Amino acid sequence: MPHKATIVAIADVAAEEQSIGREGKIIAKTFPLNTDLKGVEMDYTWISHSSGYGTPRHKHTFDQFRYTLSGIRQQDDLEMREGECGYFGEGVSYGPQLQEEPSIGLILQFQGPSGIPYLTHTALDAARQRLIAEGGTFAKGIYTKVKPDGTKINMDSHAACFEAITGEKIRFPKARYDRPVIMRPQHCKWVPDRKHHGVEHKHLGTFGEYRSGVRMTRLLPGATIPAELHEDAEVCYLVEGSIQYAGRTWEGGKTQDKGTYLYIPHGSRVETLSSETGGTFFIISLPMMAELEAERRRSDSLQTA
Repeated sequence: MPHKATIVAIADVAAEEQSIGREGKIIAKTFPLNTDLKGVEMDYTWISHSSGYGTPRHKHTFDQFRYTLSGIRQQDDLEMREGECGYFGEGVSYGPQLQEEPSIGLILQFQGPSGIPYLTHTALDAARQRLIAEGGTFAKGIYTKVKPDGTKINMDSHAACFEAITGEKIRFPKARYDRPVIMRPQHCKWVPDRKHHGVEHKHLGTFGEYRSGVRMTRLLPGATIPAELHEDAEVCYLVEGSIQYAGRTWEGGKTQDKGTYLYIPHGSRVETLSSETGGTFFIISLPMMAELEAERRRSDSLQTA
């Protein structure tokens, strides 16, 4: 049975203050994202960072894509300005980060190619609260606790929460890249879609063994993409213009009140999508989902053979 696409206006998603012990303030709106694969979780979030938000130098056990909607997202000597995006691969060190001004963006965090399960913001925050209740503190991105014997624990706040959830010492994958990859879409050209008139793309990059990709796609005024079956999963965000889908007009935007999220699971049938005014999407393609499902089918068939 085909999976079903999800479309949501950001105005209908609840905002919450989010923290895993970092400095500064984060306001987040997390979109519904069901991978349809047991044990495979993701977080896709509209996120606002206050000035003063900061983290120490660190790395992830997961993959991450970022897109800046407004302001400047700052890390190391790297900057992601409005309309720019970045790929932060598992095991790649970056930071420290310090926001000199507020910024708004989109972040997708998901299991990297090494296969370490991704832990959601909800799970991490629950672990943080438990560690605080047990006498620990979080400040400037560091978790601290004094043991009964007087010895002191100092460690990255995310690592502390990871270990509290898994019961295992955190181990990071070997980095596949020297540093985060920052993409500048403003320097890329629009390439016409070879099947759909009035549809254009800027392909920005493909990363890792599972070919996770990022692109901009725009529909010119009057363009239509007919209903079709999607082999691979895509996470889409309408940042400009408007579209017509499922009998409704959906608005693009960059604030917590204006914008549209569309998640297309692998193997899902997407309805006809059109635009009277023109519309531009930021899109992350995730062939990983279909690949993991196929791997599980092969493993199951071998076990039953």
